[in-house]
Amino acid sequence: MNAHYVASANEFPINIKTAYGISKIQFSNDVTRRLIAISTWDGFVRIVDVTNPGSPQDMRTYYHSKSVLSCAFIDSTKVVSGGLDEVVKVCDLESARETVMGQHSNAVRCLEFCNTMRVAVSDLGYSCLNACQFTRLWGKVYALDVIDNRAVVGTKDRRVLVWDVRSMKTPLQVRESPLKFQTRCIKCFPSGEAFVLSSIEGRVAVEYFDMDPEVQKGKYAFKCHRVKEEVNELIYPVNAIAFHPIHRTFATGGSDAIVNMWDPFNRKRLCQFRRFAIFKNFLKFFKEFW
Repeated sequence: MNAHYVASANEFPINIKTAYGISKIQFSNDVTRRLIAISTWDGFVRIVDVTNPGSPQDMRTYYHSKSVLSCAFIDSTKVVSGGLDEVVKVCDLESARETVMGQHSNAVRCLEFCNTMRVAVSDLGYSCLNACQFTRLWGKVYALDVIDNRAVVGTKDRRVLVWDVRSMKTPLQVRESPLKFQTRCIKCFPSGEAFVLSSIEGRVAVEYFDMDPEVQKGKYAFKCHRVKEEVNELIYPVNAIAFHPIHRTFATGGSDAIVNMWDPFNRKRLCQFRRFAIFKNFLKFFKEFW
């Protein structure tokens, strides 16, 4: 399976030899080192240096005992990951040292690193939040993102929880998703004012954190990643959302193998990439290439 790299002047595949597929792709936030972390269902995480477009170099590979479902960069020298082995692991890319950061009682499906608090936030919380209690109270997690001190979690029964990562005993907000079907992905605006969520039913919603009625008037939802046929309409899950680091636009990727670019403020689609060979599960922009 390939991780497909699209840059402003060119694009190229990164060949990842995996029998079962890629689970997540993440860019390092350090603009001085253009690194990608790729986690796989085969149980390994591979870090690839893409400093020279068209000539990606494998930098490091490390392993879990079972499938790895998520990964995130702590900085340009450390990657954190978790998966079906119920372990959150940190790998130092320079020394190759691996450290178990946390042990859960269930699989770690979603994982993000919160830069403001310097902690890894998983779908089962982090060390100060009891993982079993979280699952019992709020159910299975399908999506997670962090911005500043906030963590936004999409759970089963279409609930959306907003947490303050400085005190995760109770959520700041408990919402019902405006989308009728299961949440597939959540991404926060880089400005921290709102978040975007998508569903398995070809829909995307823009939601604002501020509960002031005037602010809430700005929220909306729309249909996308659908193909109309003569009689029926094919509806595809929207698997991935990624914000452009400069222009405040965002991209969506779906099971239709299409990537769309959206302007959330003018509420319109800006462009559509060509259809790729396989469906899109993950998207990420790297600032230095735009």
